[in-house]
Amino acid sequence: MKVAKEYSGNVLIVEVVGELDHHTAAALKKDIKEELDKGIIRHIVLDLSGLDFMDSSGLGVLLGRYKELSKWQGRMLVFGLQPVVEKLFRLTGLNRLIPVHADLASCLQALGV
Repeated sequence: MKVAKEYSGNVLIVEVVGELDHHTAAALKKDIKEELDKGIIRHIVLDLSGLDFMDSSGLGVLLGRYKELSKWQGRMLVFGLQPVVEKLFRLTGLNRLIPVHADLASCLQALGV
């Protein structure tokens, strides 16, 4: 798994490429926590267009970061879901907590950035 991070104001944009599973979930959790600890981030946008696979460990990482952001009225949005990941979002109901958008522009627009 590869992770790339960039900022747009107080929005952290995280691109995840590869597989998000029990082998890689801890690394993503650590990467995002480091950014949250800086105190700059209000929202997170996840670019999952390069994510080929995600298991329950990956879902747990996303849900945990979602809950952490919610404490400060922050939001998490995603875009670029591949069919297998989109199916997992729907089956677990994660798409009702973390809104799915078509692209980065629509995510940033939804956040008012």
